[in-house]
Amino acid sequence: MGGKKRSLAKKLGIAAFITGFILLTVTYVGIAVFFEEHYYYNTVINGQNCGYKTPVEAEDLIYKGFYEYSLSITGREGMYDIILPAEIDLQYLFDDSLVQIKKQQMPLGWILGFFKEYSYEIPVFTEYDGEVLEQKLNKLTFFQKENIRAPSEAYIAYSDEEERYTVIDGAPGTEIDKSKTVKVIKAALSELSENVNLEEEGCYKKEKETEDNTKLRGLAEKANTYLQTYITYDWNDNEVIVDRELIREWITIEGDKLYLEEEKIEEFVAEQAKAYDTYGKNRIFHTADGREIELKSGAYGWKTDRAAECAELIKAVKRGETIKKKPAYTYTAAQQGQQDIGDTYVEIDLGQQHLYLFVDGEKILESDFVSGNAQRGWNTPAGVFGLTYKTKNAVLKGEGYATPVNYWMPFNGNIGMHDATWRSSFGGEIYLTNGSHGCINLPFENAKIIYEYVYTGFPVVCYY
Repeated sequence: MGGKKRSLAKKLGIAAFITGFILLTVTYVGIAVFFEEHYYYNTVINGQNCGYKTPVEAEDLIYKGFYEYSLSITGREGMYDIILPAEIDLQYLFDDSLVQIKKQQMPLGWILGFFKEYSYEIPVFTEYDGEVLEQKLNKLTFFQKENIRAPSEAYIAYSDEEERYTVIDGAPGTEIDKSKTVKVIKAALSELSENVNLEEEGCYKKEKETEDNTKLRGLAEKANTYLQTYITYDWNDNEVIVDRELIREWITIEGDKLYLEEEKIEEFVAEQAKAYDTYGKNRIFHTADGREIELKSGAYGWKTDRAAECAELIKAVKRGETIKKKPAYTYTAAQQGQQDIGDTYVEIDLGQQHLYLFVDGEKILESDFVSGNAQRGWNTPAGVFGLTYKTKNAVLKGEGYATPVNYWMPFNGNIGMHDATWRSSFGGEIYLTNGSHGCINLPFENAKIIYEYVYTGFPVVCYY
């Protein structure tokens, strides 16, 4: 009798163990589903605790950290000034690093987040109005005449007759190096530094001994090396030449310091970018139904990376190079020239609620869709855009909604193409009263086909 009881107890124990194991497994997997869209516990991004947050929520958290940002500038003799973001229209931009971090954290590995810290540093890009910043810099305390003791020292001058720089004797003196100061301040703004000390950054000149002009002669030869530079640019299919006459306007020699006027080089790059970039410009476009229309500007086209190109140009001039090159770009298009969309793109006719996918000039797909609800003022904006990125199994969130989709392809901020399995019909006048929050709602199969063809930067053309 006792043996039977022990056997029964053993069987019950095994059953209990199996049941507990199954419950534990189901619970673990259930929690993993939550971490498909959320970061692990102990995830720190740019110093912010982003545990249990989605990439969108993490971006908001990091962005809030910049609200009170300002740059304090200190110099000699107690001089002080400050630059506020609002004064120069400073903007903060993020790439897709937050999404990439989430992809790295596998949902089934969520438990690891309780045993160690996952720390990341993602790039935060800054943009500001160059003209407004220049005006602000010119008003800084450090550049006012009453605060500057002008030097009287040996100097380097350009000889038109010899077409080269030579050393002219002078007397020593001191003053702030404006070009370097501006460079230091811009670097601090780019890095979102809160303080910069011009003294520690070496922005002030030191007294020179007029008897020894050896260093100045060396600088003169260096400047003459700069003048040997000859660069032939292919700027979006346009030839631009950088030669001796242009470089002379960029060279500044004060005392025993030689530097290239960064502001002038930035102006040069900005002028070329303005003339030849297509990003943000209107375009003439031939629609699938045979019309010729003018497309509104959007987030697509050739856009010069002005800062990077300035840096590359400065290096080339300092080396006295003779080269052919293309400028650095932050955004590129399918082909060079003003008609840069090419023959591979998604065409979205918002007026007809009809979409076309072209690849190498061949129409791969056309589909009805539903765009932004016109009655509520959520009209999908027209323009030309480049696909920001693509991802599967996303959850689109906004005020009062959280909608899962299988294929998410954003191209204009939070506006993108995605499947809308909750809809039974597409096209026509649905968007007028029952449209989306601005996205392009597509049938599942068509969204899947488009997803397979598109990639980051893929042209997306929207018009009414």
